[in-house]
Amino acid sequence: MKQVLIIFLSICCAGYFSHAQLVNHGASITIMPGALVFVSGDVENINGGTISNDGRLEVQGSFTNSANYTSATSEDSLILSGSGNVLLNGGSSVLNIVQVNKSSNTNTVTLSGSTTIGSKLIYQSGTLSTNPSSAFTLNANISVPFEFSPGREIIGKVQRTGWAHGADVVFHQPNMRIASSNGTAPSAITVSMLPQSAGGDPSLPEREVKRAYQITRTGGSGFESSVSFAYLDTELNNNLEPNLVTWHLSNNEWNGFSGSITREPNANFVRVSGISTAALDNEWKLADPVYSMNTTAILRGAWNGTNMNTNLRNAGVIPLNQPYNTTPYNYAGLESVASIPANVVDWVLVEFRKPLSGLASDAVSSSIIGRKAGFLLNNGNVVETDGITPISVSLQKQGAGFMVIRHRNHLAVMSNSLPSNETGSYSNDFRVLANAYKPSGAASDPLLQLNAGGQYGMWSGDANRNGIVNATDISAIRLAIAGSVSGYQFTDVNLSNSINATDISLTRTSIAASASGGTPARGTETVQTNLPDPVITE
Repeated sequence: MKQVLIIFLSICCAGYFSHAQLVNHGASITIMPGALVFVSGDVENINGGTISNDGRLEVQGSFTNSANYTSATSEDSLILSGSGNVLLNGGSSVLNIVQVNKSSNTNTVTLSGSTTIGSKLIYQSGTLSTNPSSAFTLNANISVPFEFSPGREIIGKVQRTGWAHGADVVFHQPNMRIASSNGTAPSAITVSMLPQSAGGDPSLPEREVKRAYQITRTGGSGFESSVSFAYLDTELNNNLEPNLVTWHLSNNEWNGFSGSITREPNANFVRVSGISTAALDNEWKLADPVYSMNTTAILRGAWNGTNMNTNLRNAGVIPLNQPYNTTPYNYAGLESVASIPANVVDWVLVEFRKPLSGLASDAVSSSIIGRKAGFLLNNGNVVETDGITPISVSLQKQGAGFMVIRHRNHLAVMSNSLPSNETGSYSNDFRVLANAYKPSGAASDPLLQLNAGGQYGMWSGDANRNGIVNATDISAIRLAIAGSVSGYQFTDVNLSNSINATDISLTRTSIAASASGGTPARGTETVQTNLPDPVITE
């Protein structure tokens, strides 16, 4: 006959204390309301054993249940205390109230099996981990409150079941939350969150906060989600908090999320709204989308043999607002200044292109993932509107791509593929011919040699902004001369604040192949940009 061991402890009793292990091998143990069973070692409930807990069971070792753990009142408490690293496995039973109160935050409670909490999680001290290397999950209905002492968070995988729209559900810590609306709600949402201290490192070597998130839904369709992504200051990895956005991994490519974003740097979380059902099921991360474009270029028209002239600035005709809001650029950026900084030659437009194929030939305007207008200084540096800082561009995707510099009457130039990086910076010197993209069979080099020292500049003379320098541009310049036009004009090829024979001469130099260095093939009477699509029309 099976032995039955019954322990009745009433509220009047001092309690039951064990300084060793408690192994229930097929027996029944009952803990009455108000009573405490304290075990300084491990507790194992195995071989069909039953623990009926309506009081408190405090364990300083590991707790493993592979049998029956019940509570008539759903008021049972399992308290994990003491020092050292221990295991927790609730088995197929529900642990109603779980309290993690270890002696030190360095003491870890690690799941050795998926565990379900039925009433409340009280996380006071220690480290609670779901063993991220395995499939173990900490499960709880969305109605179950999670209470955290400051600085405590769950490492690994948390699933919230019984999902319903409207609730803002806590997962790993108070600032890791998900709410949903519209459509058909899922039955459950599972989130894996790994901080840097537990090996959290998002996929691919890109710019990122060193914390990894994976979100998986069970069922549901057509709903939208709002998610708060928590992080620590120590994980920022040189990303600037005021710029942080969320990114999701799709087709092995990180995509910046363009929905509503709220940043709370003092509380260390970023909340995004409007996440679609399909987008939610992805790996996620946080990262600064602003990349520094350390680039240098020379405009042939403004070149004076040493650097570039600043005649337009000296004449006070450079507009205070960026001028690329017209055809063919159609750039709607709001860059503006109160006054033009020193040493400015003109405005330029910087783009970064990332075609899905990764091929330069596919880097057309539809592959632009970020662009911005800035100033070109007379030494060739492209800078922000402060006239000093290298220009930076907010990108919508991460990975290798192509930098482009456009000017209103010079032929645009594109880099070769620039590799992805974790530094938030891309660099390209367009004064070097080898750094500019040239497709196979191109009639001309992408740049024009300026001097015997080997510096190259952008082709001048595209007065009608169609990506080609030919006789049509000369005609436009002649018309401007006939009309006595001056000032900030597309036909002012040498950027001198006047349109005259010099502008015609420079344009003829481009199309007649009379200059030294990379020149168009003789007889073609044209030179064309090597961009895959010379003109942006959208």
